[in-house]
Amino acid sequence: MFRKELTTHFLSVVAFYRKKLSELITGSDLKNELEPLLYDNAKIYLHHSDLNNLIQEDSYTSSLAVVVDTLILRQLMRRFLEGYYGPKAFEVNDIALGVGSGTMDEAIQQAVDINSHLGDEQSFKKLNRKPNPIQEIDLFEDLFNDDEIEQTSNVNIKAGKKEEIAELTKLATEQFRLAYHGDLFAGSVAEVTNKIDARMAEEFPEIIAKLWADTASGNYSFRYQDMPPEALEKQYEESMSKDIQIKLDDENQNPIVFYGDDKKEQKDKGAYYTDQRFVNYMVNQTVNVEFEKRFDAIKAALDNNDSAQIIATLDHLLDLKVADFTAGGGSFLRGAFLKLAGKYELLTTLNLPDDIVKRYPMLAASADGQYQWEKYVLEHMIYGVDIDYKAIIIASLTLTLSSLENHPHDTKLPELIGRTLIHQNTLINAVPYYKREEAFTPLKKDIAKLRQLKQTDFSAFEQLRKELQTKVMKYAGPVAKYAEVLHIEAIELNLPEVFFEADGTLKPHGGMDVIIGNPPWEVWKPNSDEFFGPYDAGYLKLGKQKKLARQKELIAKFPTLDRKWQEENDRNKLGSIFFRSDDAFRYQSWVVGGRKTSADLNLYKVALERFAQLLSGQGRLSVLVPDNLVTDAGSTGLRHMLFEHYQVEEFLSFDNGKGIFPAVHRSYKFAVLTVNSEHPQTDQFKAFFYQQSLDALVNNDRKLTYQLATIRQMDAERLALFEAQSQEELDLYLKLRLRYPALRDTGLLKFGNDFHKTNDSSLFVPYTGAENELLLYEGKTMNQFKLLSPEQFSELSPATPVQAVDLNVQRVKQKVKDRYHEYRIVHRSIGRATDTRTMIATLLPPHKTFTHSLFGQINIEIDLKFKLFALGFLNSYPIDYVLRHMVTTNISQIYVKQLPIPQINDVADADNLVQITKELLLENKGMYPDLDNLVPGDDYRGWQHDDLIAELNARIMLDFDLTREEVVYLMKSFESAKHAKKVKEETQRIIDVYDRLVEERNHD
Repeated sequence: MFRKELTTHFLSVVAFYRKKLSELITGSDLKNELEPLLYDNAKIYLHHSDLNNLIQEDSYTSSLAVVVDTLILRQLMRRFLEGYYGPKAFEVNDIALGVGSGTMDEAIQQAVDINSHLGDEQSFKKLNRKPNPIQEIDLFEDLFNDDEIEQTSNVNIKAGKKEEIAELTKLATEQFRLAYHGDLFAGSVAEVTNKIDARMAEEFPEIIAKLWADTASGNYSFRYQDMPPEALEKQYEESMSKDIQIKLDDENQNPIVFYGDDKKEQKDKGAYYTDQRFVNYMVNQTVNVEFEKRFDAIKAALDNNDSAQIIATLDHLLDLKVADFTAGGGSFLRGAFLKLAGKYELLTTLNLPDDIVKRYPMLAASADGQYQWEKYVLEHMIYGVDIDYKAIIIASLTLTLSSLENHPHDTKLPELIGRTLIHQNTLINAVPYYKREEAFTPLKKDIAKLRQLKQTDFSAFEQLRKELQTKVMKYAGPVAKYAEVLHIEAIELNLPEVFFEADGTLKPHGGMDVIIGNPPWEVWKPNSDEFFGPYDAGYLKLGKQKKLARQKELIAKFPTLDRKWQEENDRNKLGSIFFRSDDAFRYQSWVVGGRKTSADLNLYKVALERFAQLLSGQGRLSVLVPDNLVTDAGSTGLRHMLFEHYQVEEFLSFDNGKGIFPAVHRSYKFAVLTVNSEHPQTDQFKAFFYQQSLDALVNNDRKLTYQLATIRQMDAERLALFEAQSQEELDLYLKLRLRYPALRDTGLLKFGNDFHKTNDSSLFVPYTGAENELLLYEGKTMNQFKLLSPEQFSELSPATPVQAVDLNVQRVKQKVKDRYHEYRIVHRSIGRATDTRTMIATLLPPHKTFTHSLFGQINIEIDLKFKLFALGFLNSYPIDYVLRHMVTTNISQIYVKQLPIPQINDVADADNLVQITKELLLENKGMYPDLDNLVPGDDYRGWQHDDLIAELNARIMLDFDLTREEVVYLMKSFESAKHAKKVKEETQRIIDVYDRLVEERNHD
């Protein structure tokens, strides 16, 4: 049985030949043909035959990779088309190979003796991992070592047939170009590839023959003629996810070529592979919804029998534009194309009047109607942009293959690159979004001409486009100095039909009707691991200080590294300036509590705001983003953008525990965000969290309803979401959060720090008990309602002296002010949602202070009775339940300010809570000698600790108006595997008290 997919054995062989072609080009003067694709530094090294420095230039390695992939993909595409359309598929304009049935395989066999032998998959994987030194290659014999010869076919050019290989290659290229053309034969990359292909066939014909022999389907368990179009996409994705690397050998500093396995490659894999179920769902939520809406409008116009309305609605449907602005290999574009292509039969049911059908031949129910519709979709409705030219080539071929089923064999393949597939930086646009009117208005006439030329004269369009791009580059600011390296252009000038009216003015709400994709999730900052790692196999295993030392050694060893590293840092710095400019982006930061939120620039945040800018006034967007978009302080601005200016429809979050994204760390959480750009029409949206199966996407029972009004009520500044796993959990959380005003609104408790353990260590002295000393507490020296004595400090850490600060030191007095005279609530600054308890608070007596592992009260003017009351609430399970659903490890004051702590007068049994808290504190013998006098009462004197805890929690749970079922549900959430027995016992004690109190209150 033949398989209908390319085998992993085949893919390993193809990878091997990618490696060998890279060696051949780099080791011979074939590399000179790459010059038109290189940047200035690389050109200098090329002219000076400085191979060691040349191979360290990104523009050389990236250009080499694109050309090699183009060579490989042309060969595979020819085999596929010969199998798909038959051996005569390439005979055009009387150009034929003149051998047998006309296939390239037969032609090669006539000119070459082939002893076919192919090693197994593991042998090729081993060859691919092995670094090969690059040496000067003049003859074919120089290219393959003994191990490689043993695993590959032996080829010998027949006498007098060497020139025939070159002629065959020339004819085959011309056949392909004339018969099908397409993006493999368009543009500067294709021109360079043609020259290298021709020279290779003349100077190294054996490599051509060897490549054809070893990739013939007879060597594998598949046949090209059985391949569905999408089968070749696997090879393209393989090409995308594995980059050939060339670096200098550590020992002798000679260039070597190998397949890398570094961090960057792994991240690239994660970026390119997106589960098809994500693609299908996101396409259905956007492309399908938008198409159906426009289709229904056509039907309504037909019902009204209004010709003008029919034409208007048809034009509106045909103007539908779908884009992926970080397109990668084109999986989302392919999904969108297939969805729209599948609408042809539906369109033919419209029964359009004959005179209207003539205006829209792509809608006619004719023999080639499906092809005409797919051609229109491909050339007018699907757009992709990527910073990586290889990605653009892959996306082009992905779309081309997807359209082959109905593509006539005598019709050229589409040319999409430069038209609907654009090679540029989406995130750094030459013209910042809020500078567009200023930049484009003076160019109105030129832009009108540009828009027209794109439809009528693509060569003239390209010339004018480049001129206009040069004119507007000044608006990019300082980062424009790296325009070539960062591929900075104005997307509006590359796609004038999308963003401008026919007269050259900006469309008021111009943009894409649908944007889908999986943008990068990387922090925008120089990554020394990625930069220096390829130069030293052991670099990534070093500690921080050793890495810094190794960097200096590597720079000394490879002199160009210093310049490249400085450029990397400079590019990052200037890019950061652009991303933080109000002319370009306005939601990357936000003011919360009077202070701007701070966080590293993450490209997913930049991408999300940029996509929103590129969306039309009534568009739809669905993208994959990290889950922390809805929780982190650094994403606050984006939440304001989404919730205040767009209609959020869904936020469906998954954790990667089961490897939905295999190349992404299992701890990652990510979500499908779907919005439309209409002003919010409803106050609610659907969401779920922590799902591990993609089946949840289509399971509406898993989706919870979130109310925007409630989110605003809880936290109007941050608009952060609580990540509930069930409707019960969400309902309970909201009930607790909204029962009492948050500390942020009441200001009842305010916390801060006294000392930093590291930064203020010079102020610390050994504790002697002198009156001028304040004993220094930290997180480990306290617990809920507990406080260690100085003697217990020593027992906790015998080797560490007990520390204090001296009030006679001026800086100490400046830091503690008068606060040390009063009782103060303190709580730990570290607390995880998975700990037994998250909020750990106690009461710090006068003449005590603390380090930054604690937060302590700074509003000391409130009375002691309220402090006891508030401490009881802080240490309660209901407050802990709220807090543990917000934090991960750090109990930031952002979260503490959201806690619902009531006024003492708003709670009927406040006095009981005060007395219970006092008794719990008095268990710390000798630590609170005057507390009983300051807060009289002995209602709970003599109670056991566990009984006090149960009484406190049961009363507070009733104060929160919790039902018995809610109490049980809340307590169950604290049952970790390690502490389940203890929590269950505590739950029973609380329930017993709860039942007693309910009965007492019912009797009252």
